[in-house]
Amino acid sequence: MKRTQSVKTAAPFKTIVLSVLLQLVACTDKNADEPVKPIKSESVAVAPAPLPPDPCHVFEKLPGEPPIALEGKGIVLTRIMQPCVNREGNRGFEKASPYLAMGVPCTGGSGRIDIKGHYHNPKLVSFIIGTDCLMNPSRTTEVQAMISERFGLTADNKLMAYTPFVVQYWEIPGASDADVGFSVDLRSTIGTQNLWKQFRANSPIRVELYGRENAWVKGESFYHVTVDLVYSDRKSFRLDVIKIASLSPEQVDAVKMRCEELKPKRKCLEVF
Repeated sequence: MKRTQSVKTAAPFKTIVLSVLLQLVACTDKNADEPVKPIKSESVAVAPAPLPPDPCHVFEKLPGEPPIALEGKGIVLTRIMQPCVNREGNRGFEKASPYLAMGVPCTGGSGRIDIKGHYHNPKLVSFIIGTDCLMNPSRTTEVQAMISERFGLTADNKLMAYTPFVVQYWEIPGASDADVGFSVDLRSTIGTQNLWKQFRANSPIRVELYGRENAWVKGESFYHVTVDLVYSDRKSFRLDVIKIASLSPEQVDAVKMRCEELKPKRKCLEVF
């Protein structure tokens, strides 16, 4: 009796298991005809590639754009080639840009003195400040080293040219002597007597020089160079530079006006 009851209880259990299996098979067959859906992957942000170095370099030690004088050196950084604007919008120059510099003639000595009349009582004394007169410093390697140190230029920035200042007009404070050209002439009584005597006693003569780096290009910067004429010997002198400045158009007009007021008339139009 107990055995028969056990068999009857097991039968329904087998039926349930079989039914579940059949349902699973049917479900599998149904899904087999459906397309396989791709597995969605989460997008991963890719970091942008780093920018290459900015080819436009700002020299932090430059106080402004050239021309810039090296104070106390008689040298002017007149131009840096290849100007540009960096990514921050600041004006600068390409890193390997060459540059130009200007020196003042006769700062290395060898300035020639021409005298008409007696040495101690001359009618005319001329100090010739030609572009062939020695500059100090005279070697381009020295000039490049000074400019690089002062303004933070690199070894890639090369000095392309070192040219002399061209004197085109001059004035002597306290005297009527003034003229165009590169010959500073003492003609007045104050010049030939007082200033010449002062010079021979090793007391310098202060002179205001005006001109350009290139006398043939009027559009170039116009400079005012304050110098002392210093005695070397009976026939020669040197210049000591006191100050160099690049003049504004208004300042140039003021110098031009003084030149045009000289009598007799000078060839001011050739300069200005």
